[in-house]
Amino acid sequence: MGAELNVDVKGVDKIVNALTGKLDPALKRASLAIATTIHERIAPYPPATEANSPRDEPPYWYERGFGTRTKGGKGRRTSETLGRKWDIQPRSTIGAVVTNTASYAPYVHDYVDQAWFHAQRGWKTDEEVTRSVESDGTAERYVSHFVAQILDDD
Repeated sequence: MGAELNVDVKGVDKIVNALTGKLDPALKRASLAIATTIHERIAPYPPATEANSPRDEPPYWYERGFGTRTKGGKGRRTSETLGRKWDIQPRSTIGAVVTNTASYAPYVHDYVDQAWFHAQRGWKTDEEVTRSVESDGTAERYVSHFVAQILDDD
C-alpha cells in the first residue's frame, strides 16, 4: 500500500531566481559584512598599560606609533603602525579575509602565535573574534539578511 503526499510550495520561483545568479552576490555581501565586523572587533587597541609609559625600572618602554624609547631619550623606531595595516579582501565568489601586514601582527593577534604579554594586556586574537561573531549570531544574521533581500526582490 502506498501513500501519496502532495505539498504546495509557495515561493519556488523566488528560490529558483536566487539560485540562478543572485545567491553568490548576496553571500559575497554577507561575507564582506562579516569580515568588516571581525575587523571592527579585532583592530582596536586595548588601553595603554605600564609597558607604554616612561618609568625608572626597566628604563625603557614601548611608545605606540614609534617603538622602543629609553629614559635617556634614545629610541628605536620599530613600530609599523599595526592599526593602519588592516585590510579586507573578498575571496572568489564568496568569502572574505581580514589581514594585517605588520610583520609582528601574528605575535599580537594570532591565536597560535600571540605573545603571552599581548594576551595579558588585552589584545584580541583572530580565533577569539571569529568565534564571537559566530556565537553571538552576527554571521548568521548577515547571511539571513542578504539572502532575504534577494528573495524579497521579486
